[in-house]
Amino acid sequence: ADNCTAAPTVTFISETSDNGFCPETITRVYRITDDCGNFIEVDHLIQISDAIFPTASNPPNINVTCPVNVPAPNPTVVTDEADNSGVAPTVAFVSDVSDGNNCPETITRTYSVTDDCGNAINVTQLIIIIPTAAPIVPPNGASTVECIADAVQPVPPIVSDECGNNIIPAVVIGADPVCEGDKIFTYTYTDCAGNSSVYTYTYTIDLITAPAVPANGSEAVVCVEDIYIPTAPVVTDACGNNVVPVMTQSADPVCVGDKVFTFTYTDCAGNISVYTYTFSVNDNVPPTASNPVAISVPGSMDVPVPDPLVVTDEADNCVGVVTVDWVSDVSDGNVCNGEIITRTYSVTDACGNQILVTQEITILAVYPPIGAGPDTIVCVGDWATVNADNPWGMPIWWDNGVVDGTPWQPAATLLYTVSADNLGCISTDDMWVTMEPLPVVSFAADLMGGCAPLEINFTNSSSTTSSFDNCQWTVDGSPVAGDCNGATYTFDAGGLYDIGLTTTSVNGCTNSVMYDDFIFMEDVPTAAFDVSRSAVESIDTEVDFYNNSINASTYAWNFGDGTSSTAENPTHSFPEEPTGTYTVELFAYSPVYGCVDSAELNIDVQEILLFYVPNTFTPDDDNYNQTFHPVFHSGFDPFDFELLIFNRWGEVIFQSNDASVGWDGTYGADQTEIVADGTYTWKIEFKTKYTDERKVVTGNVNLMR
Repeated sequence: ADNCTAAPTVTFISETSDNGFCPETITRVYRITDDCGNFIEVDHLIQISDAIFPTASNPPNINVTCPVNVPAPNPTVVTDEADNSGVAPTVAFVSDVSDGNNCPETITRTYSVTDDCGNAINVTQLIIIIPTAAPIVPPNGASTVECIADAVQPVPPIVSDECGNNIIPAVVIGADPVCEGDKIFTYTYTDCAGNSSVYTYTYTIDLITAPAVPANGSEAVVCVEDIYIPTAPVVTDACGNNVVPVMTQSADPVCVGDKVFTFTYTDCAGNISVYTYTFSVNDNVPPTASNPVAISVPGSMDVPVPDPLVVTDEADNCVGVVTVDWVSDVSDGNVCNGEIITRTYSVTDACGNQILVTQEITILAVYPPIGAGPDTIVCVGDWATVNADNPWGMPIWWDNGVVDGTPWQPAATLLYTVSADNLGCISTDDMWVTMEPLPVVSFAADLMGGCAPLEINFTNSSSTTSSFDNCQWTVDGSPVAGDCNGATYTFDAGGLYDIGLTTTSVNGCTNSVMYDDFIFMEDVPTAAFDVSRSAVESIDTEVDFYNNSINASTYAWNFGDGTSSTAENPTHSFPEEPTGTYTVELFAYSPVYGCVDSAELNIDVQEILLFYVPNTFTPDDDNYNQTFHPVFHSGFDPFDFELLIFNRWGEVIFQSNDASVGWDGTYGADQTEIVADGTYTWKIEFKTKYTDERKVVTGNVNLMR
């Protein structure tokens, strides 16, 4: 700045260096002069200094097993030292510092990295002293003894770590086996780094000597009741432990035989010794009993069932049970004439010794009258009832499971027998029940279906063992007209129909059959469609067709322009020329029988409204561009058109109702006056060709001669 208003001029004078290194100082001198020549000089000091430290990575850590294995310092382990000056910095060993721990001990080794300007950083390398190999132990020891008391603790072997230091083991004493098995002493040697080795000494307890038992004992008796439980002798195992026996006994003998008490001594190792005591039994004396009292009954039905309790005084020499059993009933053959039955019982003691006793039973009954009734015919599946003629009212029964007066369903033609019992004297009579098979019902149709409505004829093909008496036809469960020859039915609607036939024979045997879904009638489809537009202009004739048909699966389109399609919802472009109306037909077909319906719709292709209006014309009698009028190409009604020309005051100076007749630049009643060059306003009004829409368009035109 200057004391006066004019700005002073600044000029570079000189530049000098002190030639120093890290840092070097450069002095630049500038002169500031005002308009009057007054000046001063100023210095600009520039210092070039390297304050960027060099770079290097910490060397990889290393592990050693013992202190003697620690390597000497080696600066070359730093491999990626670098400096921004491009000159490699210097690497030097600084120190080794231990963390004072033992196993592991960590030594931090430090190296310095220094550049030429004295900028320095330190990098470190960790050296970890830790043993890696597990202590070495001798092979495991083992021995076999018979008793647990012989398994005394062994002296552990002496073991040292990888660096030669003795290790005191941790001892784990295994549990005593219950009887036999292994008792294991485990010695674990672990060095300061946690490396472990295991030494074991195993005693195998093997008790092989069985317990000692005395000689077996025995005794003779007459009856089983004389047997008692003997006392078991005291026995010990090979190690002096008492052994409790398990006693078993054989079954009691019947009359003659041995009963053996067995004492089994099993030590904890499963060694077994057996001691027995035997009782010999012999009973061969038979039991005693008297004959039961003789009885008389009215008939065989009254003969009591055998009852061993009628023998009341059976007895035996031993305390064992005496059994009375029925042996036989023997008749003298005089049935219904003073018949005598001799009933025999056996009396047996527990040893099988036996005697026989007898009882006489006298029967006093005669034969009754009975009638089965006449033979009958029954339809298969129907119920039948029998009522026997039983004048004495005796107990009666039928064979083959029939009950008198109770309905049942016979299974086949069969002879049925009724029996009457007068106190054991039985009379019989027979009747035949003949089974008539049900009619075998079947029928056929001349058609299995079609397009509704449709008439179908059904023919009866049923058979029966006798002639038909009646036939009834049904459609979906409702009766329809027909007879035993057949039926005719008109199906008016689509769907699946169940057809049934019931036939009855002259003997009244009836059977039916129902053919489910036998007739399939298909509804005639309903063809219908919509369009995206029914009138298009010739510049864009594409129409989308939307199929709304019902009950149809395939389709045929006739677009009225000589083309067709089978798509369900086609898109079609009509010809641009000629314009006009195209009748589009859709034929819709059902999926099974091809029942068809059709629908149609007209598409109008119309001319596009296309015209332009010039903005300049030159009525200068040179045969070019002599008149002004709009130029129509298509889409307007030439019979409804008006052109008006206005001057600047809005007055009409020209009018035309013919689009081909234009303005030639004149005005007046006879159009003989020539207008001046300039811009004139025009207006055209016309009706479009296909609608009653009126359009009004205005603009300006330039007239130049």
